[in-house]
Amino acid sequence: MEKQSAEDRERIQKLNDDYSPMHAFLRPEKMIQLMMLGSTIHLIVAKFLQDEAGAKLLNNIFMTSSAIFVGFWVSYRTRVANNGTWSFPLLPIATFVPDFNVVYVMCLPTMFSLIFARSTTIVNLVMSFNCADLPLAMKLPVQALFVLLNDDYQQNRTKNFKAIFINCIFASLIEKIGHLKSFDRVDCNLFSICLTNVLYLLNRSSLHFQILHNVLKGFMVAVSVNYLLSFITTKINKYLRSAILLTSFVGVFPLTILYSFEIEGHNPAGWLYNYILQKSTRVKIILGWLGCLLLLVPNIMTFQSSFSLDTSRKLWHFIILVLIVPPLHQDPEFVKIALAGTIVLFLSVEYLRYLKLAPFGEFFDSKLRSFADFRDERGPVIISYIYLIIGVATPILINGSLVGVISLGVGDSLASIVGYRWGRHRWPGTSKTFEGTFAFIAATSVCSLALKNFNVSFQDISNAKLILTCILSGILEGNSVLNDNILVPAFMLIVSEGLK
Repeated sequence: MEKQSAEDRERIQKLNDDYSPMHAFLRPEKMIQLMMLGSTIHLIVAKFLQDEAGAKLLNNIFMTSSAIFVGFWVSYRTRVANNGTWSFPLLPIATFVPDFNVVYVMCLPTMFSLIFARSTTIVNLVMSFNCADLPLAMKLPVQALFVLLNDDYQQNRTKNFKAIFINCIFASLIEKIGHLKSFDRVDCNLFSICLTNVLYLLNRSSLHFQILHNVLKGFMVAVSVNYLLSFITTKINKYLRSAILLTSFVGVFPLTILYSFEIEGHNPAGWLYNYILQKSTRVKIILGWLGCLLLLVPNIMTFQSSFSLDTSRKLWHFIILVLIVPPLHQDPEFVKIALAGTIVLFLSVEYLRYLKLAPFGEFFDSKLRSFADFRDERGPVIISYIYLIIGVATPILINGSLVGVISLGVGDSLASIVGYRWGRHRWPGTSKTFEGTFAFIAATSVCSLALKNFNVSFQDISNAKLILTCILSGILEGNSVLNDNILVPAFMLIVSEGLK
């Protein structure tokens, strides 16, 4: 280890003496985010936790949240106390402070659970402590202790312990895949909590959830098999290695799905074929999707150089709006099934790009990276289109809501374009503009009201509350640095449910 110079230690010590974690958390953009989250939490508590069972759950949430905050504080103070001791270099204590976005790891899964799966609320809150910058051997027992604090969930303790362990494994694997560059620790834990819920905690009877669960399981099995094969084939010819890995993936993935579950007594492939042919509407929807993609993809790729990177990326957002809204109105169940499969399809595309299999891997990688932004360039994984499909699909899969399509297909796209071209006045502490936020609010409000007026969606919420949902979401979008494709649809869905 290279010895730290006296000048460096003196400079860092001065920074540490002047640093206050409270000042960092009291910055204007963070205070605005806390206000938006606080008002939303109040809405959810007022609507969903007013009965006796709700009061008990609220007390458990408060106790668990307090314990988690104490855990983060003890971790921070311990690292500060040991900073620069035992011949280790002195580090800026700002690096020891938990990322502000940890509040979203705590709030988003917890509020989703309160609204849609109350029995999983506490364990989802507990799993947020996995964000702590501590060794796994310390994080697991602490999370288990948090579960033990909740006596009302004794019957679920074993299941919750398993969920905590599974979540830690998923988070560690995602960190390893992205090298903590493509995904920071917050991203890793949001994804791991989502995977833990879909693959283990939740047990939904809906057809689209069963398909998502089993197709995602097939993907995970195929990736695991390929991971083992990648070690065995390290020293062989790259073309042969690529052929083995590709053959393994395209073989194991569908076979796992076919043999892991049945739908109405049929294997999934046969059932899907018959299901599509049951209604001519479904055939027309598929032909429409294929026609649009065959027409639009080559043209966008051809004329991409004529647009800025931001504009070419946002075109895909508008396209998703057109591809989803009309079919969803015609056949909601079919579109949900298609979206469940599309999420895993996008993961598969990214996995194959990530492998860069010869001879077309580099070409495939270059084409996808032509739409990448600065976040995608930080690490080996291109995350933008994965976030996009998850942000669009999740509200639809949960309760058929179009908030993801509207917030990303219309709001985020226009906010980005207007802010980039005409934005002059910036939110304090961020690069986003008031003009962009106004464009987001106006676009999402108009689009939401239009869909409500034509009886497409939002029939169970008043016009005023729908506009308020767009305003709160726009303000949060303008002040946050968490990826909009994940944050805004999730927040907008939570607020709309709280205001119904």
